[in-house]
Parts: sequence; C-alpha cells; structure tokens
Amino acid sequence: MNETPKAQPSRSVAVIYNPVERGGEAVVRGVIDGATEAHDAIEALGHRVSLLRLDEGVRPFVEALDALRPDVVFNLCEGYRESSAGEYCVAGLLELLGVPYTGSGPMALGIALDKPLSKELFGARQIPTPRFAVYRQMPQSLTPLTFPLILKLAAEDASLGITPDNVVFDDASTLRRLQQLLDEYHSPVLAEEFIDGREFTVALFDGQPLLVEEIEIHVEPRIVGFRAKWDAGSAEYRGTPPVFVPIITNQQREELMTLAARVWDAIGIRDYARVDFRMDAHGRIYVLEANPNPDISAGSGFRRSLEAANISYPDFIARLLDNALRRGPVTPSSVSGKDQDERC
Repeated sequence: MNETPKAQPSRSVAVIYNPVERGGEAVVRGVIDGATEAHDAIEALGHRVSLLRLDEGVRPFVEALDALRPDVVFNLCEGYRESSAGEYCVAGLLELLGVPYTGSGPMALGIALDKPLSKELFGARQIPTPRFAVYRQMPQSLTPLTFPLILKLAAEDASLGITPDNVVFDDASTLRRLQQLLDEYHSPVLAEEFIDGREFTVALFDGQPLLVEEIEIHVEPRIVGFRAKWDAGSAEYRGTPPVFVPIITNQQREELMTLAARVWDAIGIRDYARVDFRMDAHGRIYVLEANPNPDISAGSGFRRSLEAANISYPDFIARLLDNALRRGPVTPSSVSGKDQDERC
C-alpha cells in the first residue's frame, strides 16, 4: 500500500491545532510537530495550505477560518485551552460552520474521551472490558472491585496523570491516590480492575485494522504511563518498546483485530484510530479504551503502525483529505438515515 498518491485537484486546506499545555512540554511539542509535518505533506501534495492555531478564542478562530475559506480542514485539535473536552467541541463547531474536516465527528470523540461511558457502551455490546467504578469526590466507602486496581482520569487522554502510584493494592492506597488525583486535576477518576498481563494496541485506518502491536513492558508496575509515552529519556520510555510481530496465536490476533473493528463501529469512529487492549495470564483479552484521532507525529505509535503496514505518510494524508471532501459539509439531510452514526 506504499504508493505515490494520485494527483488531485489543488485544494485550499487549513491545518488546525491547539497545544494544550496541561500535558507538559513534550505533549505540546508533539502537537506542534504533528501540525507542521501535516502542513508540509499537504503542501507537497500540491494543495494550498495554512496553519491555524486555536488558542486565542473561538471568535478569532472563526474569523480566521472565514478569511481563509478552506475547502477542507485537517483537524489536529486535541482540546481547547486547558480542556480536553474541547476536542469534540471543535469538531462540533466545524460542523456548525459547514466545513468538511478530517477525523472523527464530535459524538465519537466525546464518547471515546469519556472512559466510563465508553466502557458502558462496550458492556452493552458484549465487548469485554475490565470492571470499574467512577469517583467524582471522595467516597464514604469504595465500590467492591478485585485488587489490584489502576486509577485513571475519567475524561483525559495521553496518559495524563498516570504514574506508578496509580496501581493500588488495597483500600488505603486507593483512597490515598484517589485523593491526590481529585485534588490535583479536579476531574472524575476511573478505578479499573488492573489486568496484569500483556498490552496490545491495534491501529485502524478507514475502519480496517492494520496490525497488532505489542508494547513490551519491562518496568514495574507493568503500565504504560505518562513518562513512557512522552519522556524519551526516561527508564519508562526505554522499558516499553513496541513489537510489531508479537508472539501470539492466529486466533488471538484475529480476536484482537475483530474486537478493534467492533469498537470502531460501536463508538462511530471514522478515518483513523487506535484501540488498546490487555491480555491476562489465561489469554483472555480486554478492551481498555479507544483513541480516535490519535497522535500522528513522527515517532508516534500510529505512525509506526503505518510504516509497519507499508502505508506511506503522504498516502495516509491524501486519503484523509479525500475522505473529508467526499463526506462534505454537514447538512440536515446528511445526519439522517445511514449517516447518523458518523455525524453529530
């Protein structure tokens, strides 16, 4: 699939992004790098392209977009200012403005960001996921779950707030870390039964699973936390290398890829995504979460998956633009019938 993209009519493209500083310098740098790389790739395809940063307010953004009048927006916004919820709000704004854009729609982005809601949806679809509880404030008593647990921010991505202390083994350590997370982030916390096993991720493109990637974990506790994802010089980063030919059975590979496709359909994802899994010592597979519109900067997990699947970055970018232009702007008639699960 590593082909030179076919020549397309020149289009006006706006690459929109906004660095959310809450994740730290590494996250901000990754967003800026990803936007710059997308800009350069789109320009190399022969399109007229502008970079538009969304962090000075909604009105200036709308005015700038109106001045550019792009044929299509390449959407790399992962939030708005300090709110990850801004990710789906930006997609909704683009729909209200009638501008075609790449990636998932606001409903899919919102469902995926809300981890408890996603897990309720998985349960309704008989998609296996670890048992969990949600805490918006300190409880009088903990919901009965089987230790160990892992605590995560219920509505954040990029592993924000995940450290080794998030794996807890009793009530006392759970309450201690829960209090710290609530105090620091002022956001609901998900407590999930910790599957102490192997970690896998499946990248999807246009609804098709590309391959199964294993994250080999050589650190304790066996998690892929914030530093493992973003701090390239850390022991956690070095101790969680990706493996694109994992030692698993054909049946396990098929199950991972089938579950990834079912998650895609359940949430209503479009264009591209990653789905994360754990496999326990008995070979049972659990879906942890879905990540529509994942990081596509050089060195990211999704880019590595594209390379392993022999899909060139320019071809990937060209197909995303084609998808958005084919969908076109949202109109009342386009959100009825068969298209309703893809549009908000």
